[in-house]
Amino acid sequence: MSGRVEGRPEFASAMRGYDRDQVDGYVEELLMLLDASEERARVAESQVESGAHATVGPRVTEIFDLAIAETAELRERVRADADEQLAEAQRRATELVAAAESDAEVIRVQARAEGEEARAEQEAERELMRRQVDALEARKKHLIDELRRLQGALGSAADSVVGSDAEPPAWNDEGATQTMEQPMSPPLSDPGASPEPR
Repeated sequence: MSGRVEGRPEFASAMRGYDRDQVDGYVEELLMLLDASEERARVAESQVESGAHATVGPRVTEIFDLAIAETAELRERVRADADEQLAEAQRRATELVAAAESDAEVIRVQARAEGEEARAEQEAERELMRRQVDALEARKKHLIDELRRLQGALGSAADSVVGSDAEPPAWNDEGATQTMEQPMSPPLSDPGASPEPR
């Protein structure tokens, strides 16, 4: 690159874009030019303000003074406008942060309430199931007791029908009989008797 920057700069291509050293050098050169220009402007403004322009005549001096005053006023307006925009941006950012925090708190409260409600519903369902199981257990016990009572009654009835030498049926814990199948003998009939009319 040359020492003087004129027109649009062109950078050599590197592996992933422009050559970084070349771009950094160009930016550094621009910054030096900017610093030099600002220094020249400060010197010129200082000379104008200190009366160096007095030799050009009172009318030109008045124009310079007006220009300096307008420049100062314009700077103040720009600074005030920038300060106002910055304050507005900070106010808006504060409002956005406060709104986001408020929304987050609402969401946290809702999530906590929904979680507690879900836990309460689950606990109520568990309690209902526990009561249903207890009721079923009580019903089962009642039915088994009733079945045993009926078995006892049937056993007594069987004893009275069969006689005292017949063995009573055996019962298991579920109330079912464990009987062995015994062949039934046919009723005794008199071979000499005539058959019954049909």
